[in-house]
Amino acid sequence: MKKSALITVFLTTLLVARFSVKGQTMQRMDPPNWWIDHPLDTVEILLQGEGLLKWAAEVEKPVGKVLKTTHYGDHYSHVRLWIRPNYTKAAIPIKIGPHTFNFPLLKRNDHEPQGLSDSDLIYLITPDRFHNGDTTNDDIPGMRERGTNREAPYARHGGDLQGIQMGLDHIERLGATALWINPVLENDMERDSYHGYAITDHYKIDPRYGGNEAMTQLATALQKRGMKHIMDIVYNHWGIEHYLHRQLPDSAMVHFNPDGTIPYSNFRFSALADPHAMAQDKQAFEYGWFAGAMPDLDQTHPLTASYLNYSTLWYIEMFDVDALRCDTYAFSDPLFLHRMNQRLKRLYPNIFIFGETWSYNEASQAYFAPNKMYEGHFSLNDAVTDFTLWRAIHKMYNAEKHEQFGWNTGAGELYYRLVSDYLYEKPEDLIIFLDNHDDGRFLGQFSQDTTKLKSALTLLYAMRGIPVLYYGTELGLSGHQDHGAIREDMPGFEGEFPDFDKLGEDLLDLCQELGASRKLRGKTSIMQAVPKDGWYVLWITSEQGTWRLVINASDEQRTYTNEFEQEENEFAPWEAQMIELL
Repeated sequence: MKKSALITVFLTTLLVARFSVKGQTMQRMDPPNWWIDHPLDTVEILLQGEGLLKWAAEVEKPVGKVLKTTHYGDHYSHVRLWIRPNYTKAAIPIKIGPHTFNFPLLKRNDHEPQGLSDSDLIYLITPDRFHNGDTTNDDIPGMRERGTNREAPYARHGGDLQGIQMGLDHIERLGATALWINPVLENDMERDSYHGYAITDHYKIDPRYGGNEAMTQLATALQKRGMKHIMDIVYNHWGIEHYLHRQLPDSAMVHFNPDGTIPYSNFRFSALADPHAMAQDKQAFEYGWFAGAMPDLDQTHPLTASYLNYSTLWYIEMFDVDALRCDTYAFSDPLFLHRMNQRLKRLYPNIFIFGETWSYNEASQAYFAPNKMYEGHFSLNDAVTDFTLWRAIHKMYNAEKHEQFGWNTGAGELYYRLVSDYLYEKPEDLIIFLDNHDDGRFLGQFSQDTTKLKSALTLLYAMRGIPVLYYGTELGLSGHQDHGAIREDMPGFEGEFPDFDKLGEDLLDLCQELGASRKLRGKTSIMQAVPKDGWYVLWITSEQGTWRLVINASDEQRTYTNEFEQEENEFAPWEAQMIELL
């Protein structure tokens, strides 16, 4: 999206905000614009103001037709507008009572979502903690949380989108082909606004990150490098300071108990798949709030569904998105997810959609992914985050002495996890990781044991699925005590972005080598051996050749003997060796 288009939207929004006639005012419209020749010719616009109740929206016949106007009290009107396919003007005049305002139509660019595949490598960033590239946006007058404090783990530290753009050379040298950034939409909250998951405006990039213009510039920079843009989207909840929550069009848009109190989630999404579950347990999961500052949305409400739907489409078009990571995926209404993903796939056939599912067993996780258990996949997403693999990897590297040579412990944990891949339609599309923004960093959890981290990284990059590298892992970041520590500042946080290659860091060198090798291999298939005596062996095959990964999953210095090739290799405790086979 060009800068001129952003200015057009901004000026038009100002005109709408200033519109005031006797007994009637209009403060905003969402979405603030649509696109000429968009494949979806029906747009639903939410108008906010006063004195709207007695008027229905109208447009001239050459434009199209207002299919329906729904009023929510005196402050909101929801307009469903059909636009004629041959209408190509830059704005649509919409009449509301005695006043007419213009709804902008922008020219679409030629970007089509590229999606993801198992040949991609994702780099995950918490934007407030990556790099402060523009100190002028550290403190924004009028916002509830002011300034920065890098000494406070839950305060804002000042990272922004300009800082991410400054780090793209570093990210690209790691072999990353896709960038997943934690949410950057406005979080105008009293505290903890740095994490991004309490959205207060779905049409505004937080100005402390640089606003819509900075996001546009970053999206353009990614395209020039052939890198993909992953949007971190939140359907389940919004921030309690969201402008719609502060003046709810309809209280039924948010889940409340019958007495008006807040229901809290039991976090047991296994209840949705449990054939023996109590109805109360399912309801507690589906309707409960994730946290007191993040009201749980009822996506069965038509206005809630419409608002989430069109704000997502607007973001994809505005910032050239290639894939969606859906936060708290299992917490959302299944029918809403089905309809949302169905529309997305119809409009953008190549877009890749993966959901966060923090599961403790295979069947519950597979329930939310394309799977072989049910005829027809109900939510139509492409994949989920593979938390069960994450857990198996951690258990293998954390095995006590008596567990390291067990039947189903140690290397057996990883083996049996991969056996369960038969549940999935495409296990190669699962999103795999060692740690992330919600879980303690691997190096910290394993007491700064770099041998284990190097071994686990080698395994991650060889494994089936789409791997995620959490920012700073390549530099030895190890925060793990709490969310503030996990999302610690990247080294060289301020000023020019550092040339980390000059440091000669072993971890950085390894990540660059693994990234380059993975890119060279492209799409792969794997084969694993039944673990014997604490050895885990994996074969990786692609059009470029075959490799064998061997991991000594024990505390012992040992010799591995390949019974097929009559080779012997020495292994330090927990060491991984990748060997290219002829």
